[in-house]
Amino acid sequence: MKRKTTLLLIAVSSSMILGLWLGAWYIGIQPNVLKDITNQPVADLFSSVNALFAGFAFCGVILTVYLQIQELQDTRVVLDETAKANKMSADYAKENAIVELFKTYCSEYFQEVKNSSMNVLIPAVASKEYFDFIVSRFFVAEQQELSISSWERIKTVSHYKNYDEFKSCEQHDRYKLDELINFFTILAYQKDAIEVIGRCDFSYSWWRPMFWMLAIAQDSRYKNNDLIVKYGTKPYFKEVVQRLDLAYCLKPIENIQELVSLIKDHPKLKVQYNLDPNHVELSNW
Repeated sequence: MKRKTTLLLIAVSSSMILGLWLGAWYIGIQPNVLKDITNQPVADLFSSVNALFAGFAFCGVILTVYLQIQELQDTRVVLDETAKANKMSADYAKENAIVELFKTYCSEYFQEVKNSSMNVLIPAVASKEYFDFIVSRFFVAEQQELSISSWERIKTVSHYKNYDEFKSCEQHDRYKLDELINFFTILAYQKDAIEVIGRCDFSYSWWRPMFWMLAIAQDSRYKNNDLIVKYGTKPYFKEVVQRLDLAYCLKPIENIQELVSLIKDHPKLKVQYNLDPNHVELSNW
């Protein structure tokens, strides 16, 4: 519509200017007509026409500026609409990524991952000795061996019938725990998706105390062992749990004292998971 209006305005203006020029030219070649109108020389008449053309030229400049302003306004509108569309696409992509992760979390396969992880995490809560073994296995150096002495406390929370059965399945379950940790790592590092994560229930309140125990123990073991630093990689899990805390509007744990405060009277850990008293001794961390 604006294009048609602009073309019509140009056509009318051009026609008027051409008509005036032809009329002035015709009058200029008719001496008798000029004598009846004016005593001024023909050149003065054409000078007035020149002034008229100059006026129209100025109008043309104004029209050009107006069209440029309109074009800039149209461009701004298009850019705003494009920005809104891009933001909507980005928001959809973020939400879609979290939804896909949530589908994975709820899948039949991942149910096995969660069950196997709990076969490790719950005994690790019940036995500080087994917990230390688990933490050591996150590093390539200074790994501990699984000890039968840890079974005394593990058996109070494990569904395995005896130590041999537990030992035969322990490595498989521990590898599934690695999968669980990797899953939550991917989740935590979804770019600009913290608010989306917070709206999805990944049972984080169940995992949180045990995740923090692992994260702080990993970090402490790495910092206090030169051989692990030499041959291993810096643990990242503490930052992962911090990010998840922020996503769920929780205050991240700052130190070992806060961790002990979290776990010592935790209803799940203390009652159902038979929390080892050694976990709440600050000297053991």
